[in-house]
Amino acid sequence: MTYRNFSKDFIEQFEADRAEGRTNPYRTDDAAAIRRNPARDMSPRLHRPAFVRDIDKILNVAPYNRYAGKTQVFSFVRNDDISRRGLHVQLVARTARTIARMLGLNEDLTEAIALGHDLGHTPFGHAGERILSELYHADTGRFFNHNVHSVRVLDALYARNVTLQTLDGILCHNGESSQKEFLRGSTQDFATLDSLVEACDVDEQAIGRLRPSTLEGCVVRISDMIAYVGKDRQDAVGVGSIADDSSFSSGTLGVQNASIINNLTVDIVEHSYMRDSISMSEEAFHSLKTAKAENYERIYLCDEQGDVYEDEIRPMFAELYDAILADIAAQDTSSPVYRHFIEKIERQRRLYDDDSPYRNEEPHRIAVDYLASMTDEYFLAAHRFMCPQSRHGVEFRDYFDDIRRRERD
Repeated sequence: MTYRNFSKDFIEQFEADRAEGRTNPYRTDDAAAIRRNPARDMSPRLHRPAFVRDIDKILNVAPYNRYAGKTQVFSFVRNDDISRRGLHVQLVARTARTIARMLGLNEDLTEAIALGHDLGHTPFGHAGERILSELYHADTGRFFNHNVHSVRVLDALYARNVTLQTLDGILCHNGESSQKEFLRGSTQDFATLDSLVEACDVDEQAIGRLRPSTLEGCVVRISDMIAYVGKDRQDAVGVGSIADDSSFSSGTLGVQNASIINNLTVDIVEHSYMRDSISMSEEAFHSLKTAKAENYERIYLCDEQGDVYEDEIRPMFAELYDAILADIAAQDTSSPVYRHFIEKIERQRRLYDDDSPYRNEEPHRIAVDYLASMTDEYFLAAHRFMCPQSRHGVEFRDYFDDIRRRERD
């Protein structure tokens, strides 16, 4: 395992800049924070600068708790050592803060974006996201995207008055598209943000055109990839999906999680220092693209859980979606969608002097909001409760299946 270190020239430049008090001219200052409701949350407090407040808001919103119960990559297996969505966002935040600190960027804004970037994720990871989007699109012509929904969770559902800069970074975090250089966008007000959100709802290609408008957002976008490329390999070994990581190409990054994080971090810092974009070398970019492609080939697209998603989870989503819509149409206030979701949203809004009746929103929108809010286990429990006649269901591998398989073999 090879760990790259910063070059002598970079270390000397970095230390000289710090000694002379030079700051990054592209850093987002706390004073630049913009909120949708400027009458709220803007009074200065020494211990809670603007973006620290955003972090506190995100940590204390109900969907943050649910990260722990949502799939990162592997579903249907009980294993406390594999990543759930909650660990993933912490790993993104840790990597992003390290890069932001070295670049002299705003660490608090970086952390806020990282911790909030997946709040809108569905149960069962990207498979659940695709299924829910297809259901929603078939009925309304609109698309569901987890990054867009993460903004909706903070900005609309829970009315948290989070800053424009944090919401923009969350919306534009989409780290699935590898780029050698991440350039900034130009979202300077909420009207522009709202137009981007609407475009993503109706145009399937709009996601690919998003660019974070701060360097802090760009850092989170690349850190999202850094955090999962090697960790997903660790998890694949942990669940027995692959034997080990020895068959992966090493390139300039290495094959193990620790070396990938270190080597990409060093490369990005050296190629982005005091620049107006976040960049990496051609060699690192090629190695990252290769690593992602190999992960798709050997982990994401070949795991046996894919059949369970199609044969069981997809019809369960459809059945639950229809059941929720039926309860909304009947205005059945004793149903789970009212008791567990609508009433809680309205109660949360009232805490912030927002009496808007969420229950009057478009029914398909409410159904999507509710389904996206669910953890894996809650989804399965809701399906059993609301669709008792269904023939679909899933079983989890428990902690001792590996021992039982060895004994059988």
